[in-house]
Amino acid sequence: MEELSISRPYLLQADDLTANDIQSIFSRAQFFIDNYKPGVKFDDLKGLTVALTFFENSTRTKLSFELASKRLSADSISFQSSSSSQKKGESLIDTLRTIEAMGVDMYIVRHVCSGVPGFLQANTCGAVINAGDGKHEHPTQALLDTFTLQKHFGDLKGVKVCIIGDILHSRVARSNITVLRTLGAEVKVCAPGTLFPRRLNYWNVEIIEHIDDAIEWADVALVLRLQRERMESGLLPSIREYSNYYGVNFEHFAKKPELVLLHPGPVNYGIELDYNINQYPNVKIQTQVTHGVFIRMALLSLIAKQLKVKRAKVA
Repeated sequence: MEELSISRPYLLQADDLTANDIQSIFSRAQFFIDNYKPGVKFDDLKGLTVALTFFENSTRTKLSFELASKRLSADSISFQSSSSSQKKGESLIDTLRTIEAMGVDMYIVRHVCSGVPGFLQANTCGAVINAGDGKHEHPTQALLDTFTLQKHFGDLKGVKVCIIGDILHSRVARSNITVLRTLGAEVKVCAPGTLFPRRLNYWNVEIIEHIDDAIEWADVALVLRLQRERMESGLLPSIREYSNYYGVNFEHFAKKPELVLLHPGPVNYGIELDYNINQYPNVKIQTQVTHGVFIRMALLSLIAKQLKVKRAKVA
C-alpha cells in the first residue's frame, strides 16, 4: 500500500485540507472499501481512545464516526451534553480537561456554536475533528460528498456543481464550496435572496436565480436540507412557495436524467425533493451515507498517524 499522509494532525475546517490531503484521504478510503468485510477490524487506532463529544443532536455523523472508530480498533467513549455536568454549570474547558484526564487522544466534536472545535484544539494536545459547528463548517460531510462525486466522474476538474437551498445557514455549503474548488470543480449556488448572504459573498460564487436554469447548467445538484426553524422565522413566505421555486422534482429529472443529485440528509421529501426521484440511479443519497463511514475511517487513520508522529517528536 502506498504511503499516505495529511498535512495537519486535526481537521477544523475545509481550508485545512490541501488537494494532496484530500486525495490521500480518498485513497485511504478506497483501501478500506476494497478490504473491508463484515466483522473485519483494522489496527490503525489500536491503543488510542476516541471521544465522540456531541453537544448537538446528530444521527448520520455520530453513528458513522462511531462505526469508523470501532472498525479501526479504537477505544471509544460517547459524550452527550444533555446528560453531562454542563447542565450543572461546568464550563466547556472544564469538560475538555475532564475528558482529557481520562487519556483521550482524539475528539470528534459537534457543537451548536461556531468555532468550538478550534477553541478545543487550541487547548489540548490531542487531535480534534470538526463534526459540524454552528453555521461555520462540516468538513467531513464535504469530503464524503466530494468522494462520491469523484467516484462517479473520475475527475472533478470542470465538473459543474450547483448548491441549492439555504446557503445562509449551511455549514455543509461552506465546506463543500472549498473542497470542490480545491479539486477543480466549478461551483454556483441557487437560493432565495433571504437565504444567501448577498452582502458577504466571500466565496465569490455566482448565484443562479431560477431552479430550472440551475438544473440546466449543472452536472450535479447538491440540495441542502431546509431546517424547519427557517420555515417559521419569516425568511420564507411559505413552505409551498419555497418548494415550488427551489425544490428538485420529478420533472427536472425527466428532462435531465443524467443529473447527479446529492443531499446531506435528512431529507424533507415534498419540500426540497420530490418523493419520486429516488428511482433514478444518479440520486446518490444512500451512497453518500455508505461512503461517509469509509471517509471517516480514512480521516481517523491518517490523523492518528500524524498524532503519533507529533508525539514521537515531543518524546
